[in-house]
Amino acid sequence: MATQLIKCSNNLALPPVEKKILIDLDLKITQIKKQLRDEFNLDHTKFIIFFEDNTKWNRLNDNDIPSKFGFRGDIKQIDIKKQIDLTNFYKKFKKNSSEIINYPYGVLHVSQLDAETTKQKLVDVTNSFLQQALDDPSNVSFSIPSRGGDNIGFDEDSELVLLGKQKVARQFRNLSSVKSVQQLTELMKILHEQLNRGIHSAKRDIYYQAVNIFEKQDTSDSLIEDIGAMLQVTRSSMNVTASAKGNVVGHIEFEEQGNYKDCTKQGNSVQISPNINDYTKMQSDAEFVLVIEKDAVFNRLSEDKFYNYVPSILVTAKGQPDMATRMFLKKINDELNLPILAIMDADVYGFEILRVYSVGSKALSFEAANLAVPNIQWLGLLPSDLREDSGFGIPKDTHIKMTKSDERRIKLLLDEEFVKRKPKWREQIEILLQDGVKAEIQALNAQDPQYITNHYLPRKLEEGDFI
Repeated sequence: MATQLIKCSNNLALPPVEKKILIDLDLKITQIKKQLRDEFNLDHTKFIIFFEDNTKWNRLNDNDIPSKFGFRGDIKQIDIKKQIDLTNFYKKFKKNSSEIINYPYGVLHVSQLDAETTKQKLVDVTNSFLQQALDDPSNVSFSIPSRGGDNIGFDEDSELVLLGKQKVARQFRNLSSVKSVQQLTELMKILHEQLNRGIHSAKRDIYYQAVNIFEKQDTSDSLIEDIGAMLQVTRSSMNVTASAKGNVVGHIEFEEQGNYKDCTKQGNSVQISPNINDYTKMQSDAEFVLVIEKDAVFNRLSEDKFYNYVPSILVTAKGQPDMATRMFLKKINDELNLPILAIMDADVYGFEILRVYSVGSKALSFEAANLAVPNIQWLGLLPSDLREDSGFGIPKDTHIKMTKSDERRIKLLLDEEFVKRKPKWREQIEILLQDGVKAEIQALNAQDPQYITNHYLPRKLEEGDFI
């Protein structure tokens, strides 16, 4: 007999109820569940149980016998959790589209190219400039796509923020732009050199290679985008890497530079690489991807092993999404075709972060197709979740009064085309304005530190309560 005294936690209750119970690990899970049902008066409630074995959580099927899976004298805890039916989730979920985007006329878009092709594009632009200098030295210039607001717009068909084909001339003999041309050509030389050597550099490293010419990093950063738009290539095509700050954990496996990684077995989350080309052979048995604004909430769900409770992939960029995290999410979207859900603060800043993931940013509008995931769904924290009739019981003392600045930003958002295209998103933004309050995701855990894990997300998923 493998009977032992085990701490059992009923997470269906709020707060959770704990008891120490004698459990026979030679019994089937169905028999153990019957014992737990009686102990906690669960009647006909559908639930699942998890065993903690040296910090590893394991969900077993009803006919499994724990002792046959190696669970004998080292079980520390059993967790009772709600059994989630994802039928409504899949009925409501908008399927990903793997169709090639048909860009409207007059829109500039970029491609992911190999180093040799990108290098040749740099050479061709340079040779063209030199030929102009010989033919018409007084008007020689670089033709750069304009990244001004009047050349950026929202395309309804692709649901992306895109860049038009208006261009500006950077003339070498014009006093107002000669310095910019010098900085541009210096950067082209640096990029050509690193492509030739097959090395990668972060934006900060590039700035320090000609710090006296660029004078400030904002200048070199902006010129990198200008060159990308001019060549119609992605930043990674130029071997420019994004700063890495994002993390991933859960049911996803891949090779990174030939090294196999299983993100359920790392112990902690895995940092997302700044070079998206490092990732190959992605596989997953997850039901969905959950994109989380806050690092603290990501850590809460990671520690609770939420990704094992409902097989999923958890991703965070710790606030404003960096390029590396956006490229990683886009790669998951394209290769694994999984539902993508987002959980953000119920405020204007949370919505603006969601917007960047969904339709792209104006600053990188020419790369939107390589970064944005228009099919992302807004799971929470919805402004309507803060209301008393939502049934979530989020305490009012966690609500924060809206500022005048918040109200101004919301009114600007309501005028944007992509918001008008998403009436349910617009409705939630209007609720912020009507109610005059906002809240952070952590407000969910005011009732209990694991409320988001054991109550909020299970209910949201089961009801298909996302927009």
